[in-house]
Amino acid sequence: MKILICDQLNEKVLDELKTLGECFDISLSDNKDDEINENIVDSEIVVIRSGTVLNREILELAKNIKIIARCGVGVDNIDLEFAKTKKIAVTNAPSANIISVVELTSSLILNAARKIPQADLSLKNGKWERASFMGIELFGKQLGIVGFGKAGKLLAERMMSFGMEIVFYDPYIKDWDGPEQSTDLDTLLSTSDVISVHVIKTDETKNLLSKDKLDLMKNGSIIVNTSRGGVLDEDYLMELLSSEHIYGAGLDVYENEPPPNTEQFRNLNITSTPHIGASTKEAQLKAGLDTVENIKKILSGDYSVTL
Repeated sequence: MKILICDQLNEKVLDELKTLGECFDISLSDNKDDEINENIVDSEIVVIRSGTVLNREILELAKNIKIIARCGVGVDNIDLEFAKTKKIAVTNAPSANIISVVELTSSLILNAARKIPQADLSLKNGKWERASFMGIELFGKQLGIVGFGKAGKLLAERMMSFGMEIVFYDPYIKDWDGPEQSTDLDTLLSTSDVISVHVIKTDETKNLLSKDKLDLMKNGSIIVNTSRGGVLDEDYLMELLSSEHIYGAGLDVYENEPPPNTEQFRNLNITSTPHIGASTKEAQLKAGLDTVENIKKILSGDYSVTL
């Protein structure tokens, strides 16, 4: 089989894939888009991460494709409906990068609370501006988690160790009996000191945190998004940061990647990272190995791992 590898994978994962077929790795190509269009025509398996988009136009070129394997959780970069019409099996690795994402989320919350990136840059520029970096404590504050899946629950565990009270909004969870408190979205936004977003991108969650919803946030609060871009109004968030209605923010994902408006981030209490939530050695290895196992199952006739 011809296996097209569109994004960089761990070496161990590549070795495993080579046992299944002939691998064509175009992840480092300077003309990746052209390479995808050329090689997808006769490829039977395509392996991607978040850096590759497989839309209808590209999938229409594929003549022999049987499996699209996404090394990670999000599949909004794949036209799932069109893939289904072409009887292409799509699989992902939804649990592989959760620890890495949660640890980054925790870091972004701490960065916002203590203005760590700004203080670091100031000192490296030869300044000593202690008074400019007055922070806030997390102890005794309320953390509101939007989307209480695996990542949300793991974040709650970690932030409880800071003495934070946890509330969450998730319409799919009923009769919760844990220490965290379930609430509606408006109440969460208006009462939480820190808000962290952990939802997949769907028609339902697109612009979930719109201008009107962001206006509900407490004065002096913090918001972090490491889930998917497009679920909150980024431009309006910058306005709230500029006016200092919101104390700080952390973004790892953006509606358009790379974001075209990074100049907006300057001189604001925001830590902005280039979609690196899953970018740890451990997460990439686990996502890759999980994906290979999924491919093997599909090839053996087990479609339980498909979307």
